[in-house]
This record gives sequence, C-alpha cells and structure tokens, in this order.
Amino acid sequence: MMRPVRVLPTFTVFWSAWLLFVLELLVGRIALPRFGGSAAVWTACLLFFQVMLVAGYGWAHVLATRVAPRRHALAQLCLGGAALASLLWQWGAWGAPLVPDSTSWNGTVGDVLLFLARTTALPFLVLSTTASLVSASVSASRGDATFRLYAVSNGGALLALLLYPVVIEPLTGLRAQAVGLTVGFVGYLVALALTLRGTSAAPAERRAGRMRASWFVLPALGTALLSSATNALCQELTPTPLLWAFPLALYLCSFIVGFGGPALRRPLLSATLTTLGLVAQVVITAVRPEVDVGLSLLGFGLTLFGGCWWLHAELHERRPEPARLSAFYLAVAAGGALGTAVVSLAAPVVFEDFYELPLSLVLLAGAMVIAWPRGEPKRWVATAGAVASLAALGLWLRGTEGQRESLRSGYGVVRVQEENEPGTPFHAFALRHGDTMHGFQLQAPDQRREPTAYFTRTSGLGVGLAALHARLGRPVTAQALGLGIGVAAALFEPGDQVEFIELSPDVITLASGPSARFSFVGDSRATVTVREGEARGALVADVAAGRVPVDVLVCDVFSGDSVPAHLLTTEALALYRQRLTPGGLLAIHVSNRYLALVEVASGVLAKVGLPFVVVAGRRGELAMLSTWVLASADEALLRDVVARAGDDARGPPRSTLVWTDDFQSVMPILVLGR
Repeated sequence: MMRPVRVLPTFTVFWSAWLLFVLELLVGRIALPRFGGSAAVWTACLLFFQVMLVAGYGWAHVLATRVAPRRHALAQLCLGGAALASLLWQWGAWGAPLVPDSTSWNGTVGDVLLFLARTTALPFLVLSTTASLVSASVSASRGDATFRLYAVSNGGALLALLLYPVVIEPLTGLRAQAVGLTVGFVGYLVALALTLRGTSAAPAERRAGRMRASWFVLPALGTALLSSATNALCQELTPTPLLWAFPLALYLCSFIVGFGGPALRRPLLSATLTTLGLVAQVVITAVRPEVDVGLSLLGFGLTLFGGCWWLHAELHERRPEPARLSAFYLAVAAGGALGTAVVSLAAPVVFEDFYELPLSLVLLAGAMVIAWPRGEPKRWVATAGAVASLAALGLWLRGTEGQRESLRSGYGVVRVQEENEPGTPFHAFALRHGDTMHGFQLQAPDQRREPTAYFTRTSGLGVGLAALHARLGRPVTAQALGLGIGVAAALFEPGDQVEFIELSPDVITLASGPSARFSFVGDSRATVTVREGEARGALVADVAAGRVPVDVLVCDVFSGDSVPAHLLTTEALALYRQRLTPGGLLAIHVSNRYLALVEVASGVLAKVGLPFVVVAGRRGELAMLSTWVLASADEALLRDVVARAGDDARGPPRSTLVWTDDFQSVMPILVLGR
C-alpha cells in the first residue's frame, strides 16, 4: 500500500514552488519594460528559467550521486545562504531586491538573460532544487509516494500563477512584491532546514543506469507546445503576467493530473481533448485574423492541456525506481529546456512565421499515434488528432489569403496584406501584426498620399495638428513614438520636422527606405526621419543630451495588442512633458480591442495635472474607429480641438486608475469579447 508523504516535506516543496513562480512572474514583469515591452522578453525569460531549472536539478543530482547523504543539508543551506545574501545586498544597493535602479530601456535577448542572471540566478537555483532534493531525501523511506511531491510542486506553482495576476499584481507594487518574496524566502530556508534534518537521503546512484530518451523527448514536446502557444497568444493580447499565467497554468495542471495518481491518468480522455483542440486550431487557422479571441483561447487551451496531460501521463508511466529520481528530474528539466530553446532561439531564425506551433501539434499527434498500443480499439482518436494537426499545418503554411510579405523578428511577425482587387476603388496594402491592422494605404496613384485608418484628418490627431498649426502660425517640430506604416506623416505640413522612433527593424524596412512597401514617409510634405530604438530610452537620451523640445509628441504604441505599459505611467508622462514645449500638444492613441486604455490615460494625466480632451469616433470612409487623448498646458488649444472635433469630442472620463513604473495592472481595464 502506498504511504502518504509527510507534512513538512510536502509543505516545503509546495512553498518553494509558490515562491519560484511568483519570482518568475515578478522578474518577468520587471524586465518587460526595460527591454522593449515585447512578447520576446517573456520568451527569453522562459528560456532562462528552463536553463536554471536544469542547473538546479543538476545540482540536486550531484548531491545525490557524489556527496555523502549527511552533507546534503549543509551544502544546500550554504547555497541558500548565498542566495539570501544576494537578495539582501540588492535590497541595500537598489532600495528593493530584484529591482535595479537602471535607465536602460532596450536590449537584445542576451541582455535580458544577463539581467536575469544578475538579479535572479541564485534564488532561482536554490528554489528549483527543492522538489528533486526533498524527494530524493525521503525516497528511501517513502518509496513511490515521493513522485506525488512532483504533483504537489506543480500545485504550488499553479496557485502562484492563479493568484499573481488577479490578487498580487493589482494590489501591490513591484518593490513591495520583491520585499515580500525575500521575507518568504527566509521562511523557506527555515522549512528546508527542518525538512532535511528530519529525513534520510536515498543511497547514492553511482551505478544507476542510463537516462531514457523518453525522459527528454516528452517534456521537450510539452515545453515546445507551451512556448509556441504563448508566443501566438501574446500576438493577440498584451504580454503581461495575466496572459503568461493562462498557458502556464494549463501546463502545470497537466503535470498535476499526469503525476497525481492512477485515477487521473486517462489517455483516452486526454487524447480526445487534444483532438478537439486540434480541430479548433484548424478552424482558427482557416479564418484568421477574424477569429474571436474566445475561440482562440478555447482552441489553445484544449490543445495545450490535453496534449501536455497525455505527454506527462506517458512520462509518469516511464518513471524510474525512486533510487534514480534525481537523474529522472534532471532529464525532464533538460528536455524542457531544449523545447523552449528551439522555440525561442531557433524558430525565429529558421521560420518567417509562427510555424513552430503547427509543427509542435504535428509532432504531438505523431507521438500519440506511435505510443498508442497496437490493436487498441480507441486508437482512432489519436489518428484523428494527427489528421487535424496536419490540416492545421497545411492551412498555416498556405498563409492568409492576400498575404504579400511576412517578416519575423524578436518583436513578432508583421505581414503585408493586400485588400480588395487591383483596379477597384479601395485596393490597398495593409500592415498586420498578429490579427491587428496597423493601417492601410490606397494603391491608386492619386490616392496614395491620403491619410487613412486611425490618422485621417478628422481623427483626434488630425484635428489636434490642425488646431496647433492654426495657433502657432508656423511649421511645427514633432516626435512620434511608433511608426506603423507611417500614415501620420501624411498629416504634417511643408516645413514641419518630424522624427519617428520605432523599435522593430522590420516595420522600418516596410515603411521607409528604397524597398518600402508603404510610401507615406517618402511622400510626406514634411521633412521626416526614422530612428530605430525603444521609445522611452530614446526620449531619456534626448533629455540627457539637451535636445530642443518639440511642439508635438505623438504616442502611437497602444493600438496593437502587445501593449508597452511602461509608456503610459506617471514617470513616462513626466518624461513626455520634458520633451514638449510649454504649449505643446501630446497626442496619445489609445484604441485597443481588449484594454480600456482611455481609463489609464485619463487617470495618469489627471495625476500629473495636465489638461486633456478625448476625441473618439470614425468619420469618413477611409477611417477606422479610433480614440485619441489630446493633452496640453494650453487650454485655449484644447478648446479649439473640441470645436474642430464636434460630436467626436468627449468629456474627460473620471478615472482613479494610475499606472506607475512600480505598479501596472491590466485587470481593471481588461475587456474581452469586443
């Protein structure tokens, strides 16, 4: 009869997993604005966490096979003491652990990894060893029951994922979270010391057999599916802990049921869920980008949970005897790191689109067919899943109808789409990022300079610029954060000086230069330059260099679904005011399908004491529904804006929601189903 695991080891494993995943989400949240605010930052974080997990399990394996059992506790607690010392040093040097006082707001994947290593490596390493080390310590007396500690570990991680975006992040700032985590880490070290003192380690594994290939392959497929699904979802919604938690929670649930006991390992049910999810993926792929986000979440959720449930149940079936536990955990971690590395490092170089997602689905379905026992009457379920995955791959490779070009970088995939037939009145090229359109340009020679989408002459930006030109009576200088296809350049007058600041080199390639797909920048009557870089970092550099303030600052970085929240904080607004002349115009484009960003802009502007109006509407057949928040210390200018906007002008909404660099939560403004 299987004996239950004792309370103290169970609590220690659970608490370490809780802290580990709060740490993951917290440092990811800290890193996001510092390195451009894109989904690629979180993918780099996932890679770092997987590599550190391998290092942690490697440390536990060395202890189990190379260190005398009586010294395990001493070695682990020494490592834990070093980690605590690093957190306390950071607290003293930076004012809070994990939150360096840095003005660097951009960087490569390598920079992200160095940042994480500097702030997080030791605490993460210590926490990641707990499940393997404690399991090995109790395996001699508890037998196969120790495998349930793996489910307990994933349960602690799941609880952290559920509570962080809905409780911790909305109620506390980053610095308070970091301090709380450090206090929790002290409690963890006490629990670990008591746990290791009260257990006896299993015999060393010096003559253990070789690791099995399935211990690598199955978790590699799982993390590849997790990472590719997360990438695809972050193209459709904002890359925040709220969204990161969704696929990670499903992934951890699959571990819990896969390792939780015989009653929870249901290969037929998991295969059926996977097949249903794959069918949903076929539908999603066939009709993108018009697919509803609810259907997208359902399809991703069924596929990810069902597929990983099956993978982890198969992994449990291939588990070793408890004496080889540390080798098993090391192999699982290494396989998981391999799957994440393929998606985060290799796929962006090899593929021009998110092909790793349908390829992961094909490999998953193939593994199900291969592993299903021959002659099993329900094998047709796995076969149906394989057929559905191949259909999804074929549709994905076919691409979207009308697609003319696709470019991929660490900032995602951008596509040039042809709208309507050549020769028709509204024949146009459009730019899409995920399923969001970022503007279009008519192709008829006499219409190519006509501003469209969110930037028509009757839009908030159009009436704001008209009012400013009339008030100043001279050409204006302007900086625009975010380029898109450069439609805003069509609104400026001869003599105006405009500088666009754009993070993505692919967008710059498509919107400017000799091989540009769109000609708004080149055709503008103003003098237009394009500068590559992260918006906030560029403005910080301008202030430090003493550059002359501009008359207009356009912030057009929120219409997509990957929202850089650090550009809508009180600190960001203070920076914008430094770059503006005293009577200058700040134009913030807050159109967004899933986030009511007008509430944030209103709260932040009210907090910093800058008068503003809201212009929202859609006038003209070339316009798209847009919402602009126009702010200026010159209230006469705003009155002119209201007069020109007519019925599109709205009174400032009353909002108490204020984002700062320390506190940003999307929960209060999340609007799904628009």
